[in-house]
Amino acid sequence: MISLLIALSSLGYNTWRNETSELHRNWRQASFELTREINDLQQVVLYRRYFHPVETTPTDEVGDAETWIRGWGRVASVRDLTSVLPDPLPAHGAHLHSTWSQHAQHLNAGDESAREAEEALLAALDNTRDSVLQLIRNLR
Repeated sequence: MISLLIALSSLGYNTWRNETSELHRNWRQASFELTREINDLQQVVLYRRYFHPVETTPTDEVGDAETWIRGWGRVASVRDLTSVLPDPLPAHGAHLHSTWSQHAQHLNAGDESAREAEEALLAALDNTRDSVLQLIRNLR
């Protein structure tokens, strides 16, 4: 009877440990991919700030289409990846997505609204990155 109890306990613990390890491996892989996406999105914002001023006309709210499309692709990827990670990352991903949707069109403005958009986006990126790095540090 004791042998059966030990065997069942060992099996239960081993199963739990394997499931936990697999979950942590998945979170770790998603976190590394998320870090890459955040860095790529930050490069889009910094590129707009330092190297690619675009003159916009009233009918041209987007500016550089390639940057616009790349930015939306990255921010959607960040939102999707954060949705499969533990709290608080889904909230950070949703906040970054909403910040991008509010401020992305101002990146090409060339005035104070562009500076405010850059600062808001960079702050949201930094907050998300910090949470991802904290998750990676906490995984065992």
